[in-house]
Amino acid sequence: MNNLRILHLNDLHSHLEHFPVIERFFAEKSSQGIETLRFDLGDNVDRVHPLTEATQGQINVALMNQLHLTAATIGNNEGLGLTHTMLSHLYDEANFPVLLSNLATNFARSRPMVVTTTFGLRVGLIGLTAPYTRAYPQAGWDLSDPFEVLDELLPQLDCDFTILLSHLGKNVDEKIARSYAIDLIIGAHTHHLFEHGAQVEQTLLAAAGRYGDHVGQIDLTFDEQNHLVDAKIEAIATNTLPQKKSDLVEINGWELKGHALLKGTVVAQLKAPLSNRYPDFAASYYFAELFAQAAHTSLAVVNSGLVVADQLPACLTLDDLHEILPHSIRLVRFTFTGEELKRVLLEMMDVSAYLATQQIQGMGFRGKTFGSLIFYGLEFRNGDFYLKKRGAPRGEKLNPQSVYQIALPDQYLFAWYFPLLKKLGESEILFPYFLREIVAEHFKRLEIEKD
Repeated sequence: MNNLRILHLNDLHSHLEHFPVIERFFAEKSSQGIETLRFDLGDNVDRVHPLTEATQGQINVALMNQLHLTAATIGNNEGLGLTHTMLSHLYDEANFPVLLSNLATNFARSRPMVVTTTFGLRVGLIGLTAPYTRAYPQAGWDLSDPFEVLDELLPQLDCDFTILLSHLGKNVDEKIARSYAIDLIIGAHTHHLFEHGAQVEQTLLAAAGRYGDHVGQIDLTFDEQNHLVDAKIEAIATNTLPQKKSDLVEINGWELKGHALLKGTVVAQLKAPLSNRYPDFAASYYFAELFAQAAHTSLAVVNSGLVVADQLPACLTLDDLHEILPHSIRLVRFTFTGEELKRVLLEMMDVSAYLATQQIQGMGFRGKTFGSLIFYGLEFRNGDFYLKKRGAPRGEKLNPQSVYQIALPDQYLFAWYFPLLKKLGESEILFPYFLREIVAEHFKRLEIEKD
């Protein structure tokens, strides 16, 4: 009998506080005389961490190198959370291959990879990531359907045991397992956890949750003909693994270094701090105007909870922006008729009354609560919306037949909150910048114009 061990990590999202424990786990389990493969399933890089932000993800790759990975694939946080240029160079210093067959890139291997063990088992590896069809093409990447990719690649894959490195999500993984002869799918993206593995048809499934709270270990036994005869799949909680006093020093050091690097760049010097407290929300109105300008529209709607602070400081650094607008959210420019826009805005007002104090999660939002709706260029009076222009006492009512463009956070497009927003009008996600980068670019342009 021959044994193969697989260690895997997924959806770390730059929770570097777990990395020292994970690194020791990988090292210990790889040194027990069992042949070992090691994988990262994507969304390792998340710019919510200040050092990830300051290094454009390079710190994550440096730490991944310390895990001596056999291979990795990417998630949407790498694919869409970084600009095209950042992602193109993210893995320049990686000592592991990136496998990615459904996104055409300059840094990843698109064809399957075959690893041969010391006992002659040929392990075929394919990497796939979640196909955000509305976003990847606008970000400048050529995307393919993962099922079409599998239809093409699997018949060509000459191996004894097939592993899919999947950042597609639990439901898609299970659909693939029902449709294709794949021996093992190691999953990610939907943060699902299989503490003792799962099986669909003849396919084994493994997944280790999110944020480094768990790490995966798979022990496989093969007979002399390289047929699988036994499998043990576990997701081990990292809080049950040994910790060292030095871990905290290392973790805090990464945090402090990130803040220090970001504080080194002053973005703007405002005349005075701007409050983001009820009822004026001056900081939110200020940003709403900047976002409208960036989207080349005269209208914008944001929610005050996007600004994760009670006050915008007068001396604004990159660190302040990262703290105040920590989201992986971009702008979307919507085009509506006046009639459509009115319906959408009324829905937003109705739903936001419920959302105002709710704790919001997902879709790139990194704040606490949704907060209040902030309208720029619009005013609601007597059941109708009016265009509001600076210095004009009364605005013109929205014309049902006229066409209007408005800037909104992309979270509104992707989340469940506003169904009409998904159905009406046309939308264009504005790449490459996150909200905080839009603000930084605005002030950079002002400085250039002064010079």
